[in-house]
Amino acid sequence: MIWHRLKLSVIAGTIVILGLLTVGTALLAHRGLMATRLIAEADIERSAQGVENALNRQLLQIHGALAAIRPLFAAAGVTATSPAANELLRGFNLQTIAYRDMMLVAPDGTIIASARPRGALRSLPMVTQPTSIQPAAMIGPVQNPVNGDWSLYAVRAVPGWNGVVAVADVSTQSLMKILAETGLAPGMRIRIERPNGQLVASLPHDELAVGEWRHGALGTRPPDGRAFVATGDKGQPELAVVRSSLPGDLRVVLVTDLDEALAPWRRFRDRLTAAAAMGGTLVTAFAGALFLALRQRERVDAERSRATAVLANAVEAMSDGFALWDGEDRLVACNQRYRELFAITAPFLTPGARFQEIMRASVAARHLPTAGPLSEEQVAERARWHRPEHSPVERRLSDGRWLLMTDRRTADGGVVAIRTDVTALKAVQAELAEANLRATEAAAEAQRQNMALIEREGRIRFLAHHDDLTGLPNRVVFRERIGKALYEAAERGEKMALLYLDLDRFKDVNDTLGHPVGDALLRKVAARLTNCVHATDVVARLSGDEFAIISIGPQQPQAATELAERIIALLGEPYSALGHTIAVSVSVGIAVAEAAWIDADTLLKQADLALYRAKAWGRGTMCVFEPEMDTHLRARLEMEQDLREALAEGQFDLAYQPIFSVVTGALTGFEALLRWNHPRRGIVEPSDFVPLAEDSRSIVEIGAFVLRRAVADIAALPGNLKVAVNLSPVQLAFGDIVGTVEAALRDSGLPPGRLECEITETALFESEETSLAVLQRLREIGVKIVLDDFGTGYSSLSRLRLLPLDKIKIDRSFVQDATEGSASAAIVEAITVLTGRLGIATVAEGIETEAQWALLVRTSCAEAQGFLLGRPLPIAEAAAMARDGYGVPVALAAGFSAPT
Repeated sequence: MIWHRLKLSVIAGTIVILGLLTVGTALLAHRGLMATRLIAEADIERSAQGVENALNRQLLQIHGALAAIRPLFAAAGVTATSPAANELLRGFNLQTIAYRDMMLVAPDGTIIASARPRGALRSLPMVTQPTSIQPAAMIGPVQNPVNGDWSLYAVRAVPGWNGVVAVADVSTQSLMKILAETGLAPGMRIRIERPNGQLVASLPHDELAVGEWRHGALGTRPPDGRAFVATGDKGQPELAVVRSSLPGDLRVVLVTDLDEALAPWRRFRDRLTAAAAMGGTLVTAFAGALFLALRQRERVDAERSRATAVLANAVEAMSDGFALWDGEDRLVACNQRYRELFAITAPFLTPGARFQEIMRASVAARHLPTAGPLSEEQVAERARWHRPEHSPVERRLSDGRWLLMTDRRTADGGVVAIRTDVTALKAVQAELAEANLRATEAAAEAQRQNMALIEREGRIRFLAHHDDLTGLPNRVVFRERIGKALYEAAERGEKMALLYLDLDRFKDVNDTLGHPVGDALLRKVAARLTNCVHATDVVARLSGDEFAIISIGPQQPQAATELAERIIALLGEPYSALGHTIAVSVSVGIAVAEAAWIDADTLLKQADLALYRAKAWGRGTMCVFEPEMDTHLRARLEMEQDLREALAEGQFDLAYQPIFSVVTGALTGFEALLRWNHPRRGIVEPSDFVPLAEDSRSIVEIGAFVLRRAVADIAALPGNLKVAVNLSPVQLAFGDIVGTVEAALRDSGLPPGRLECEITETALFESEETSLAVLQRLREIGVKIVLDDFGTGYSSLSRLRLLPLDKIKIDRSFVQDATEGSASAAIVEAITVLTGRLGIATVAEGIETEAQWALLVRTSCAEAQGFLLGRPLPIAEAAAMARDGYGVPVALAAGFSAPT
């Protein structure tokens, strides 16, 4: 019970740690988001202040120049209407780049002087309006009618000039270029707006928006210089800040995309998530190792308890009295026979009681015939009688019985006391020799039992570190040996290689010849491996048919590959096991400890990846680990993650391939085929993701989705069309497929007889007993059972008799090779005749040519499907086919005749 609680504690602790890790990761990510946003806000606020300062400098420079016109003209003695005014303004204009032209405008808007040639621009009536309100103002934006450029006009009244105003023509594009030189971060955009929402200028330039008023423009917000989140033109979140210029009618607006500003946080979040995932993996792996260790310890304790119980039963079964006394003469244990022999003191024979205390207690209870309390001399005498100097010795009890007292000292100073009743032997002198023999045998038996106990304890210790079948070190010891080997290799300046071996198709041996033959084969394999390696190499059995070898040498991986070649050749030779001649091959994965930091778990993982690659290449091969194998593993894990998201995001869909009657040519149903439309990968073939889904057992949920969708789609079609759905062996072994089918049928209202569940021969062979039970339950509720790909797996005619089959599908390989007079045609015809006799219908799949159809209609095959008859269709097109009463194409049906 304590081990169960410890294992529960490990599981609970792991869950708590993983939960804390998840919460901590989420908190760190949230804090990182807040910090990144604060930095982005501070950055855009500083940039906005810099842009505002640059704008204010330009405006102050412009207004300063306008204010200096009257003193300049007075010093030169020139009036506003004088011809020399243009020359004076031209010389003054070249002193700055803040504006591109300076003009003097009469009260009626006529330009009376300018620094540049006026061309077609003769009047600026709009610049005279503000002068009646204030001495200086910013007018615009105004589009130049000549060149189309946008300008701001800085207007300032000139005192004493009878309403003539000084005007500076400021190019908005030049002004924005000056503002852009303030060191803006990439992606930041500048807008100069008025408080009423009119756009004065922008960077980048927006020709269509300049001069327009927008409701809800950012310039209408209070210019407090604080960053805030706004919604962009396309609905995207933006970080913005609004500041006011010295003339209060212009406001500086800086905008940047919030997503771009938070890009550093997303990179931090991804790294943090990856680190948390790695930490969670390590915690889970450590918890798993601890769980396995506790489980192994529990088994050891259970074995020790069983051994103790066996010993106790053996002691109780002894015909003689047995007692064990420790070095201080305390009773450790005694059997019932001992109590019967010493019935007077039996009530006081309790474990831990000293012999002298037992004597005194017996006298006090008046069980011993003494006149009063025992003296110390009497106690010492009885102790000598209890533990005689010479053994064995015969003693006569007070009731007249004779006992043969045999004492044996243990290694810790204790005494094993054997008490034999020899009264009958003493009475019959002739039987004395026989009585002595029995006493000797009893002593020998006790010794043998003691030795058996010691041997059993040694065996338990051995099994804790070794495989009980082969005697090789087990996984626990092997991991320790890896650490020692890494240290020894580093000390000797050599490299350590790990060879991971797996017998090819060993399961077939167990399934066909039985586990005793498989065990005998494993022992012979272990013996060959032991003889094949050097004395310094370590061979271990990790699990099942998996072995591992530690090889240390200066030339790695050359030495490891040579050893692997010898192993492949040696283990590939035939074996003789329990009267059977067996030939098996072995695949080898090799990992070399290239770095000093590598540990046992990493090395085992690399060797396992190399073994996985070797098995992918074929049987009886070897492969040395390469770093890109880890990349392949990550790609596999990425697809597993995509699989988990695909079902929730609705990436799976079904296509329906029509099935037709060979006899009538009518449409009889559809086979539901799974399709995965990945948003990045595109269409993913089932052959690429179904094996992965089966390995991760996500096929259970995906298969349930296919069942529910297919049953619901077909139930909505007219007529009594059937639907065939493929089942994975994983669904039969781990999922509640019967409950899923019942729920789908109940929700859709489809009769059970219109649902056909298909399973392959290979799936039945892998877990036949479990699969048969599930298929029988499905058939009991009325679902039809179909054996798919018949003839390509572990075909056995007995399965046609034993399995609960309603229909079989002849594999497309026979149909595609079936030509007139061919062996495949004969096989197809034989299968249809045989299954017809057994009352099992047949379906031919893969019909792609008219010749195949013509050959098929001459057999007794019931149904057919294939690209010639109809490709897989979306449900809408399948529904249209059902409504239109679509059958076999006319050209094919014309040459069709009923089988004879």
